[in-house]
Amino acid sequence: MANRNSDNEVLESGVVHFRAGEDLGLRLMEIAMEHLTERNDPIKAIKTITDSLQGCPTDIAIKILKGDMVLPVDVESQEVICQTRIEGLHDIFPKIDPCYWIERRKDDIENHGNSLIAGFKELQKQIRINKKYVTVNLSYEEIFKFVSGKDENMLDYLRDNYYEVDAIANLIETTRKYIEFSMSIIKTMDWMIQTFDEFKDNNLFTKYNCEIKGGASQMLTDVMFVLKETLNFEFNMDDIESDSLKKFIDASQEIDAVIEKGIEPVNIIDKYDAGWLSPNGEFYGLNGEFANMLHQQIADALQAKGIVPEVGVEDGNTDGWLSNHGWVKIHHEHINYDGYTRYKLSKPNIPMTQAQIDKIYLYIGVCYLGKMKVGLGREFISATRFRDFFESGSEKFDKLFDW
Repeated sequence: MANRNSDNEVLESGVVHFRAGEDLGLRLMEIAMEHLTERNDPIKAIKTITDSLQGCPTDIAIKILKGDMVLPVDVESQEVICQTRIEGLHDIFPKIDPCYWIERRKDDIENHGNSLIAGFKELQKQIRINKKYVTVNLSYEEIFKFVSGKDENMLDYLRDNYYEVDAIANLIETTRKYIEFSMSIIKTMDWMIQTFDEFKDNNLFTKYNCEIKGGASQMLTDVMFVLKETLNFEFNMDDIESDSLKKFIDASQEIDAVIEKGIEPVNIIDKYDAGWLSPNGEFYGLNGEFANMLHQQIADALQAKGIVPEVGVEDGNTDGWLSNHGWVKIHHEHINYDGYTRYKLSKPNIPMTQAQIDKIYLYIGVCYLGKMKVGLGREFISATRFRDFFESGSEKFDKLFDW
């Protein structure tokens, strides 16, 4: 036990007992909320709570994250208490307004997107006026080394002699970051729409899933279109071999050719970058970069083929229709499926089919050595256990895709 002399605490036993601060639970909620609203990472937000509160189940963590439950500290016992929010008493604890957040983020995506489009249009104008094209033999990495100021002499030379090098390097790098960040925002929008009670109202669900999230997705598509349009000017891209931009452009050309011909089922073990697996076991896949929005491209191609019907407001878009009608979304070794989370919208779940299980088991075994990531939480599991959970009717299978 420690003895206190004046203001100094003298340790005799080598043990110190610290008292938990009264705002410990508040700070934990604030950190989790930051992961959700600022870093667009709902999984990390939930894990912040479950990792900090031993034994806290995911469904309770989600209620804490939403602000429906709060974490005050008992002054006497110094224990964190989890209890239902009481208005007027727990106002200090954070509670997100998902409608406001989604609308504000949608505005951010549109405002920044419009600025990028204006920049590309101005670049196109300058190219037409000057009739100059980028012909400097530099790699993509070297261009950004100059742009970042690490080689000022070469940077000044490029800026003085090749306007487009400086302009396109800045615009492309900015656009790449914009695409990555906007995609993370749109995924968080989708998570909120599927999770928060506000959107159980069909009218609000339709408004935010179609009009708000759909508008943000459309702006992202518009920006990528103008980027591709600008790069179709006679820029010399031959020296760009390892960067994701060239892969994005090459993939876009391949995707356009597939869609123009009409998409067909492919062999799942040919290891496509992304694809959709139908309830009857047919796989439709494409290769490309994340920014190519492969799943949406495949969904649109399936609609053009007549496999996906005209989409109503309930599904939002073709990608949403597939998610709502028993199709499995596959991206490399990550398997995702929305059929077991429909109950959150008071709709009947759609079980995965034996045909889908067989194809997934084959695909993961051949292409990824039997290891896979499942659901929004990307939980690692073996293909064998995945199949066994399904065939035994275990509740663990359903929960792999829940959140």
